[in-house]
Amino acid sequence: MIVGVDVGSRTAKAAYLEDGEYSFRVVETAKWRTLLGGRAAEAATGYFRKHVPAELRVTEITTAIHGTRRLLGEVVDVIVDIGGQDTKVIDVRENGFRMNDKCSAGTGAFLELIAKQFGVALEELGGLHLLATRAPEINSTCSVFAQSEVVSRLVEGYSVEEVVRGVHLAFARRIAQMVPEHAQKVALIGGVARNSGVVEALREVLGAEVLVPEEPQVVNAVGAVEYYLRRKSG
Repeated sequence: MIVGVDVGSRTAKAAYLEDGEYSFRVVETAKWRTLLGGRAAEAATGYFRKHVPAELRVTEITTAIHGTRRLLGEVVDVIVDIGGQDTKVIDVRENGFRMNDKCSAGTGAFLELIAKQFGVALEELGGLHLLATRAPEINSTCSVFAQSEVVSRLVEGYSVEEVVRGVHLAFARRIAQMVPEHAQKVALIGGVARNSGVVEALREVLGAEVLVPEEPQVVNAVGAVEYYLRRKSG
C-alpha cells in the first residue's frame, strides 16, 4: 500500500493506493497521525508537511496538478484550490501560481464565518444558494465589512437564501480576480469545492467550464501518491 498525506490548516487527508484502487480518510488536522497507523507516508504535502514522517515532501502546487489529472482524467488550464486559510490559483499552461493568504477573503474561513452568522452548518450554504432566484449586491469579501453588508441586505428585505447567493457571487468575484484570462477549463478543488453554490457562482462569474472531482478534498493527497509513483518509475 502507498500512502499520501495532505496535512492542511483545518483538516488532514490521506489517500491509500492498494491494488490499483484508492481509498480516503479525512480527519481534523490535530489527528493527522491517526491516518498513518504508526508507519511513515510515502509522500506528504500541505501546510504541515514538514512534520509528517515521509519519504518525499511535495508542494501543494505539484500535488494539485498530479491529483487533478488523476481524478479528472484530463488536463485543465487552471486549478483553483480553495483551502481553509488560503487559496491557490495554478496556471497549468504557464506553470505559475498566485496565492491569497493575507486575509480570509476568498477562503474557507470566510464562508465559515458567514455560515455562523446565519446560524447554519457550513454544508447547508450550497443548498440555500440553489433556492434563490435573485441575489443582492455584496461588495465586500472582507470578513468584517461583509458581515455588516449581510445584515443590511436582510434588513432591506432579501431572504437568507438570496443573501447567501449574493455572498457566493462576491466570493466568486474575489477568486476570479486571481484567475488568468482566457482560461476555458478550470478545476476547482479543496473542501470548499463541495459547496454547490460556490461552484455555480464561479461558473457564472468566470464564464468558463468549471470541473469538480468527485472527491475534491483529497486531490492533493492523491497527487502526493501520483508524484511518488512518477518519481519511482522515472
